[in-house]
Amino acid sequence: MVDQATTDVVILGGGLAGLTLAVQLKNARPETDVVILDKRQGLAPEAAFKVGESTVPAGAHYFAQTVGMKEHLEKFHLKKNGLRFFQPAGGNHDLTRRIELGPREFPAHDNYQIDRGRFENELTRMALDAGADLRQGAAITDIELREGDQDHTVSYTQGGEQRTITARWLVDAAGRAHFVKRKLGLAREVSHTINASWFRLTGGIDLEEWGKDDPRWMARMNRPGIRKFSTNHLMGEGYWVWLIPLGSDHISVGVCADPRVHPYEGIQTFEKVQEWLRANEPQLAEVVDGRTGDVADFISLKDFAFGTERVYSPDRWMLVGEAGAFADAFYSPGSDMIGYGNSVTTDLVTRDFAGEDITERLEFYNELHLRTFEFVLSKVEDHYPAFGNPAVMVPKLCWDAMLNHVGVVLTFVKDRFLDYGFMRRVRGDLEKLFTLNDRVQQVFRDWNELEKVVTDGPAAAYVPAKAIKDSHATLVVDYTDDELAAELARDVRVAEALAVAVLHRAARKLDATLDPEVPVNPYAISLRPDDWQSDGLYTGEVLLTLAQAEEISEGSQGLFVDPLLDGAA
Repeated sequence: MVDQATTDVVILGGGLAGLTLAVQLKNARPETDVVILDKRQGLAPEAAFKVGESTVPAGAHYFAQTVGMKEHLEKFHLKKNGLRFFQPAGGNHDLTRRIELGPREFPAHDNYQIDRGRFENELTRMALDAGADLRQGAAITDIELREGDQDHTVSYTQGGEQRTITARWLVDAAGRAHFVKRKLGLAREVSHTINASWFRLTGGIDLEEWGKDDPRWMARMNRPGIRKFSTNHLMGEGYWVWLIPLGSDHISVGVCADPRVHPYEGIQTFEKVQEWLRANEPQLAEVVDGRTGDVADFISLKDFAFGTERVYSPDRWMLVGEAGAFADAFYSPGSDMIGYGNSVTTDLVTRDFAGEDITERLEFYNELHLRTFEFVLSKVEDHYPAFGNPAVMVPKLCWDAMLNHVGVVLTFVKDRFLDYGFMRRVRGDLEKLFTLNDRVQQVFRDWNELEKVVTDGPAAAYVPAKAIKDSHATLVVDYTDDELAAELARDVRVAEALAVAVLHRAARKLDATLDPEVPVNPYAISLRPDDWQSDGLYTGEVLLTLAQAEEISEGSQGLFVDPLLDGAA
């Protein structure tokens, strides 16, 4: 028996991306028929389900405000105290001796640590209440994508029967199954080849217990007990370890490692991860070794990054979440990208059913999404070798912190992201931020080859420069369109200045001399003196001396590792 059906939108996959999209589509246009095909049966388990538990501003805004999950997040999940990073010191036997970069208090803009099972179960209820048709136990066997105005067809099995469904819009939200990408040959390889393993531990971990006897270290925070609410990163050469607390009284622990430094075979099983932790993160290893009975699950994933040639098609298929592209869990960008993709999809679907020509708008947002992915990827690609080098990582983490709160993120949090006219107006400034970032990230890569800093501590906590603090503060300011455009232009100016400051600090280790009184072009910076003239380092519309850069960026001297190694609190 073949069950034939038709709908307006068929969503492949009923996970985080698919369920939030269904809710968003029904909220935007209740009469839109939405069918979700999901292979899973029943409710999701709490805690030991999926990773992707940490949100940052755009993703948090999307879940809380756009999808309408704020009350649920506040009641059943944990408020997040930002991102926190610990650089290595000695053998990593004493957390208090490691350089620490992280907030002393909860940020003004709410972020959350999400128990994915608990969250997706609530999303399932919301999607059903909104009128979406969720078909669980549906194993997709084939898709037929058609051009022009023809409907797409999906074949699937459910309850032992073969079924088909046709739809005007097809959205692949099925993650790494990559139904559309495989069908159309859209996969784009990336050179970022990182592996990961993770597990959930019942009862959580409070890493402040590791330093509770050091009053100076404890006094760094505005109040005790808030470090554990951060997404904590324990970092070393070629790796980082995440510690993410969950509202279900579990903690998510994950290892991401560059195989050039830490082979996949060394983290492929839980027993291997235990050995690896003993060698690299002994304080964490001691906790895990004493609580193996509390381990709720274990998963490993090889070579997890991938790209795509396109995410939105004029033939009315869309790729959202990991069905499109994924860079890394570092900086927790996954939910941001879901928010961008789902919001554009909802906007285009709604406009299409209203009879609008969406062609130009679709191409604009397709290009912007792919460029945003390149931006996210650039912050991790070939940077793992520097993860244990504070000379590079302190300024890099600070640079990235600023750019993680401006540009596309700011337009999204301020609800201008879908304002096509406004986004075209500021697209030039967004591209300047992307271009500056490309240059600065290459400086960081080359800097790691020039200068290594190894410390045994003690080290001071990082107090962010004014530019970094300001970028966070903008997220809770109300702007008119003109004011927001002006803020983005100001962010560009500050980023230009920070780029010049980074260049001058990194260039100290070069044989060539970079005169601080000679203006340089931030869009042409590099640590390759042979290219300075041909790249236009001394020519261009924007030229800044070091003194000018430091004045504009207000406190950029604080971006660097030097003052953090004097033992001050």
